[in-house]
Amino acid sequence: MGKKKSKEYVCTVCGYRSPIKLGRCPECGSWNSFVEIEENPAEEESIKPAKPVSIASQSVKAVEKRIKTGLKEFDRVLGGGIVRGSIILIGGEPGIGKSTLLLQVAGILADFGKVLYVSGEESYLQIRMRANRLGINKENLLVLTEQNMEKIKATVLSENPSLVIIDSVQTMQTKYAEGAPGSVSQVRECTRISTEIAKQYDIPVILVGHVTKKGGIAGPKTVEHIVDGVFYIEGERMDVMRLFRSVKNRFGTTNEAGIFEMREKGLVEVENPSLAFISDGGVLPIGSAITAIVEGTLPIFIEVQALATPTYFPMPRRVANGMDYNRLLLISAILEKRMHLKLGGYDIYMNSVGGLKLSERSSDLAVAVSIMSSLFEKPVMEKTVIFGELGLGGEVRPTVGAERKVKQGKRLGFKNFVLPEFFKEKVREEGVNLFFVKNIEQAKEVLF
Repeated sequence: MGKKKSKEYVCTVCGYRSPIKLGRCPECGSWNSFVEIEENPAEEESIKPAKPVSIASQSVKAVEKRIKTGLKEFDRVLGGGIVRGSIILIGGEPGIGKSTLLLQVAGILADFGKVLYVSGEESYLQIRMRANRLGINKENLLVLTEQNMEKIKATVLSENPSLVIIDSVQTMQTKYAEGAPGSVSQVRECTRISTEIAKQYDIPVILVGHVTKKGGIAGPKTVEHIVDGVFYIEGERMDVMRLFRSVKNRFGTTNEAGIFEMREKGLVEVENPSLAFISDGGVLPIGSAITAIVEGTLPIFIEVQALATPTYFPMPRRVANGMDYNRLLLISAILEKRMHLKLGGYDIYMNSVGGLKLSERSSDLAVAVSIMSSLFEKPVMEKTVIFGELGLGGEVRPTVGAERKVKQGKRLGFKNFVLPEFFKEKVREEGVNLFFVKNIEQAKEVLF
């Protein structure tokens, strides 16, 4: 007589197992996340072993087959194109351009084979209206409005497309999981089925994911562990600039980012993104400075602006748009202590042109210089790039990508570069003026 099936309960968020059903997971703290599974020991004993394959049996070129989309920024962030048999998750806020970008990708790849675009949110007519706006009218672009994963899988096996796009995974449901579409168990199981399609049939699958209020992709965190790549489209809805960023990529680096511009005809690649974040002609007003940050391997030059005005309040205001508020407070404190500036009587407003966030600390020195420029009523030297991290002692510390920033800045026409003294023996470039500064006081002497 065979052994009886044993019951066990598994948390759909973190995978924690328990012999009894718990209300709250002791591992991840999720509520009502346990589902029942049954295990049959007799069945496990009858399972035949699989035959493993030697890793040396195939060449790298045969294993890594990439599909080029024609969008250079999109391909570069993915690591050179879409890998066959991979599953990719793309997230972003509502209205940021996820569906628009993927419909553009589908339209381009439809010239080379069938592409299946599955939508659980829009009707065929709505998708057709967007396609008309984008100028897409391809016979090989197949549209399926369906939410049932079993039907979607059967359609994929029947049509055998070269790419599948599912928009979005939170609207899909399967009979193998309980709950409404968008629930933890449904999202997790639908992702598993999508992964099965990609891996077993060598068909790349792109999933669109909704984001939560905190900015993460909705659903269990295990979804991000299952997929091969996680990418985000970032930007302000009222702004035209979009940043396509890699968070996880099994087939490339996670340090890449692409810049797009939202236009009437869809998302357009920005060939020289630095020009979008700098004032026309490069002539800066008082209170502005140019800094350089690195997004992946691409140096981007951004204009930072500061406005220091006498305050009429007991406590002076500090407003940071485009950078961390606490970082602005820290830079203000450094200026007060090391430069002996009386900022307690001034409101300070800081802004980054174009809405790009200054997450890299190499912009510290430029922010400090822009504050001093506004306070002294003196403009910064023309065609000058400033970068370096500020320490609490007022010292200017080194940052990554200094040589790339100088070379790219020279191509864009910048003549002067203020950078940390650390690079004095490391960075050499003819035809430009390099000013190596040790602290904030030396930076002031050079620039004003």
